[in-house]
Amino acid sequence: MDDDKDELYFNFRYAQRLCQRTARFYRRIQTTLTFTSLLAGSSAVATLAAQMPTQSAWLLAAFAVFGCINLAIRPAERIAANEADVRKYGALLAKINLLTSPALRQLLDEARQSDTSEIEQLRPVAYNDIVLEIDAPEALIPLTPMQKLIGVLA
Repeated sequence: MDDDKDELYFNFRYAQRLCQRTARFYRRIQTTLTFTSLLAGSSAVATLAAQMPTQSAWLLAAFAVFGCINLAIRPAERIAANEADVRKYGALLAKINLLTSPALRQLLDEARQSDTSEIEQLRPVAYNDIVLEIDAPEALIPLTPMQKLIGVLA
């Protein structure tokens, strides 16, 4: 591959990896929120409410907040959108040896227009993944503590 196609390969893999990490992040959020919703509906909370009414009221308020967060974020929709983007970039990667660099660049620009929103803190994490994938550790970006935390979650 020539330099243009190498750069395009990197861009396709970077976009695909960012979507993969974003989907994984939302999947973990969804799992946590589903667990708290199930816990809120369990009979253990009702038993706890009879024994410690004040503490259980705070606990139920926290569960209600988690339920609202689940409705506001809608992680399942974001997971589906990111997984569709992963497939889209995978299809473009399959064409990398068949098309010219200008045609691939055009397809990349078109693909980016329909991308779902990303989590900005995941961009350097995904970039570092691809840098390690192409064996160029000297190009790693130092991550902030928040980026490291989100990287672990994703």
